[in-house]
Amino acid sequence: MVLVTTDERRTVDIGDSSTMFSVYSTVEILLKRKTKKIGTAKDFLKTGKCDPNDAIKCAREMNLIRDFLSNYSPEKAVWNYCDKSMLPPWHNNLSPVVTSCANLYTTADGKDLLYEFVSILTYAGLTGCSVESI
Repeated sequence: MVLVTTDERRTVDIGDSSTMFSVYSTVEILLKRKTKKIGTAKDFLKTGKCDPNDAIKCAREMNLIRDFLSNYSPEKAVWNYCDKSMLPPWHNNLSPVVTSCANLYTTADGKDLLYEFVSILTYAGLTGCSVESI
């Protein structure tokens, strides 16, 4: 799964779409009480799309999500909120540098995924582009 701006100048290669679904699932379960503060970002995580008019707001909310997730150990991450018994592929095999759910997820080339979300959304907001998944 790749996120791309409509001008095709920025992309984020997430790898398998199940990674995005896991981020959404983790947010859905762990941050349920914060939904009012992060609604736009949750929609982005669910659909992989963001309108240019919402991009800056979504980037801010992604930063909030990152802050909130930093309070949860990586073992608390949810692979699939529909079936919480499903184990993630990293189960019992986490790198020692992973200290929380905030830095658990990476792009296909090893960059911090939540940071990359903020980056592409900020770019989209500043340039008037949409972000879409392909």
